[in-house]
Amino acid sequence: MAFPDDLLELAHDLANLHRESPHQASLRRAVSTAYYAIFHLLIFEATANWARPELRAILGRCFDRGQMKAASETKVSQINTAFKDNPPESAEKTVAIHLRTVAKAFIQAQNRRNDADYNMVKEWEPFEVDKQIGSVNEAFKTWSLIRDEAVAQAYLVSLLGRK
Repeated sequence: MAFPDDLLELAHDLANLHRESPHQASLRRAVSTAYYAIFHLLIFEATANWARPELRAILGRCFDRGQMKAASETKVSQINTAFKDNPPESAEKTVAIHLRTVAKAFIQAQNRRNDADYNMVKEWEPFEVDKQIGSVNEAFKTWSLIRDEAVAQAYLVSLLGRK
């Protein structure tokens, strides 16, 4: 099992650690870990394209959370704009819908991780945490359907920065 998959499984385990009497620490760590699962999934997929395996870890450290979120927001906006004209059903439209699911899940996961890690006023409920983990899990499944598509690969490159 790859590291991102391990993180997603760990997020699920943390969310269920104290099911009878949920602990905020476990719920918060589950939300944060779910974010890191999708974060590392996207970096793993992007760096896997690099021909020199010994340099993939160095390339992976070039990704910036803020730039990844901005690129994801741009992609969601582009897809939403393209869908305003209600394009007919097609393979391209299906891929775009899946890519939007992945990009939106990344944005949401990052926002929720920030809340989980820094907003001490918010009390997390198990159903919220389950929903967040489910969203990331869905993004994993969706990504596996489109990972080889040109638009998905271009999205990975865009995560390095806006220019």
